[in-house]
Amino acid sequence: MHTICFMLDLSAINSLLITGTNGFVGRSLIDQIASLSRDSLPGRLILLTRHGLEFDLPANLWEISTVLERDLTKDWMLNQEVSHLINLAADGSKSPYSPEASKNFSSIVNNLVSWISTFQDPPRVFHASSGACSGYIPINVDKEFSNLKNNFVQNRLQAELDLKRASENIGFELSIGRLFSFSGTHLISKNHYAISNFINAAKKSRLINVTGDPNTVRSYLHQESLANWLLTSLVSQNAFTDLQIGSSQPVTIRELAEFIAESTSSELNYASDPIPGDIYLPDNQETQDRLGVIEGKGWKTAVLEMLIPENEGHQ
Repeated sequence: MHTICFMLDLSAINSLLITGTNGFVGRSLIDQIASLSRDSLPGRLILLTRHGLEFDLPANLWEISTVLERDLTKDWMLNQEVSHLINLAADGSKSPYSPEASKNFSSIVNNLVSWISTFQDPPRVFHASSGACSGYIPINVDKEFSNLKNNFVQNRLQAELDLKRASENIGFELSIGRLFSFSGTHLISKNHYAISNFINAAKKSRLINVTGDPNTVRSYLHQESLANWLLTSLVSQNAFTDLQIGSSQPVTIRELAEFIAESTSSELNYASDPIPGDIYLPDNQETQDRLGVIEGKGWKTAVLEMLIPENEGHQ
């Protein structure tokens, strides 16, 4: 499978540090960067992971890339000069809504600020926040679940605020993108996402179990557009701290499950006591206008791509 090469030019970036490179967003960024012409590549890539790179780095990026293993919840201690930084580092916990996850995420942001403060010429920073910070509308409210989500949101909002204050005090350019839900082949190996769970279940057993509220509303920006939006914001003339990165095309979990079931001749099973759901959609028109980007491939096209066997998809 070949990515779409958007008109991106990263050649003005002397050195780009990407944290959380093994994640879905990180892999999507690497694909997008690799699709650029040699003259449009950044001068240097520094890729941070917790346990080493879990995928093959494209050949045209070997010469300019350095891979470092770090636990970013601890002191960063990076002897690296960077001009641009994309912070995708996650907390590494199994439950993103747990108190441990919030504590770890706060540590990552605090350590990031401490490290940037050592620079004589601080880098431009893109920080990946959560779309939940832009608001979500619960359906059939479950008090315990809502409290967990609210704590998660407050933690992410505090991280945004800490970075904004640091950017003013230290003097570095800061962009903040609130990331929503996505689609694409790199999501297949990631669990805890409805779209990948349904597709993997359909491939394995031809039976899709819908455990959440089927009226839950999501949207799925394709991984190529996600990477393009994020990289475009990094080299934009202006740094925006309120970008909403996600598709505005709504789809219910029921519609998603039914399309995947129909496309794979699978059966559907809905839970009698479903997990509470919500409506989770970005208002992305201002982001599109500011960056000059478009949403690109729709969710149905993405699903059909994700259904292609891996060995066929890379031919």
